[in-house]
Amino acid sequence: MTITAEVVSQADEKIRRLESQLVREYGDVPPSLVHEWIERARARFGGARLQDYVPLFVAREVRASARAFPVEATAGTFLSTWARNTARRLLADELPRRWAHTAGVARRAEHVARVLPEEERELLVAAAWVHDIGYAAEVSDTGLHSLDGARYLRRAGVSERICGLVAHHSGAAAVAELIGLADALGEFADNRGRLRDALWYCDMSTGPDGSPTTVQGRLAEIRQRRGPDDPVVRALAMNGDERLAAVRRTHRLLRRA
Repeated sequence: MTITAEVVSQADEKIRRLESQLVREYGDVPPSLVHEWIERARARFGGARLQDYVPLFVAREVRASARAFPVEATAGTFLSTWARNTARRLLADELPRRWAHTAGVARRAEHVARVLPEEERELLVAAAWVHDIGYAAEVSDTGLHSLDGARYLRRAGVSERICGLVAHHSGAAAVAELIGLADALGEFADNRGRLRDALWYCDMSTGPDGSPTTVQGRLAEIRQRRGPDDPVVRALAMNGDERLAAVRRTHRLLRRA
């Protein structure tokens, strides 16, 4: 069956009406994110022979995403559940090794969170789950994964604090400076403190397969895997001490707990 231009045009109009309806229906979800979900679902079903059913399929998929969206950006365990599901969707199949690392960082965060104020514990775990989503093809844009991940989260309506944690995690500012993205990264606040230190600690003490490691072991692995010319490796000469200091501060908190 050939899909004619008229059929496609009619489907376009139905999708646009559907988008307006869903934006009204899910008022707590940013309209830009509803649009993103619709376009992703449409790309998946757009080649269907029966175009009349495409809006139905799209609506079903978008509603499922909307129901999983964290309406309260800092409440309960809902946020970390959404973060985990989002990271799994973006990374597990496409980048299984990155997903293994992410899951390991999140496990570490659940342990470390006990030394933080209660209101920051959920933020740490959620940030740990989504800290590397910028590597996913759906999210990657500039090539700086921390920036791309933070922008994706901002479009999703996630709190600016988590966006900032992801944007600047593990010394990303030095990498941004080396590749000409310092101003872009500056869109996000770099809030120094225990929460920031804890995320850096969790990332820097988890290996690429998700297993615990020492920070020195992690740095050695990064150098070996990426090579001396990689901006991430070159950035270590600029802020390696800052990373180590964050790890030491978190170590001290854990020893006192």
